[in-house]
Amino acid sequence: KDMKLTVAPVVNVTAMDENFGSLGAQRNIVRWAFEGDSKVGTVKRFEIANVGHVIAKVKSIDNSGLIAIATARPYVEPILKNKKKAELIKAKMTGASLEAIAKAVGAPVQQATGLTLENAVLPGGVGQEAKVVGNALALAANKISAPIEGNTGVYVVKNVSTIKAPALKSHAPYITKLKTQSSGDMNRAIPALKAAATIEDNRKQFGL
Repeated sequence: KDMKLTVAPVVNVTAMDENFGSLGAQRNIVRWAFEGDSKVGTVKRFEIANVGHVIAKVKSIDNSGLIAIATARPYVEPILKNKKKAELIKAKMTGASLEAIAKAVGAPVQQATGLTLENAVLPGGVGQEAKVVGNALALAANKISAPIEGNTGVYVVKNVSTIKAPALKSHAPYITKLKTQSSGDMNRAIPALKAAATIEDNRKQFGL
C-alpha cells in the first residue's frame, strides 16, 4: 500500500501449468514457484514484457498430490451441473425435423449464415460455438445433426447449404499473423532465459 502497488488475487498453479492468472502465459513464474529452494514466504520480482514488474510470493504449498475439494469446487461444480442439464435437454430433443425438436423443448428455430471454422460465432448473443459450427459444416446438405453439447446450450443443427471458399491468391495475412504470434513467444522466452542464466562478468580480464 505504501508503494501504491496493486495486490492481485491468489493464483493456484501446478508444476506443469503455462498460464499464471490474468497475466496469461508466464511459465517462468510457475517454474520458479516449484524450484527446490522456493518455500512458503519466498518472494521474487519478475520483469514482464508490456506489463512491467510483478512481485510474486509463495503463499502456500500443497504436496498432497490432490487438489482440495474447496479449491476445486468453483471450477468443477458448474461443469457437472451443465453436463447434467445437457443430459436432461437431450432426452427431450425428439422429432424428425428442427420444428418438431424445437416444439419438444420449447425453443425457437433460428438461422445462422456466413459461418466458418474461423468465425464460429452464433447470432443472437449466443457467442462462440466452434463445436456446433464444426458439426454443421461436416453435415451433408439438408441433414439434421444429433444433439450437440455446446458452450452455452444443447443444439441440433441442419446444414441448408455449404459454399466452398475460393482459393487464396495470397497467404500474406496468415504469415503476418504467425509472425506476430512468434514475436509474443520471444517476449515471454527472454525473461525466462534471463532468470535461468548464470553470468560471470569477465570483461575486465580482456580489457573490455
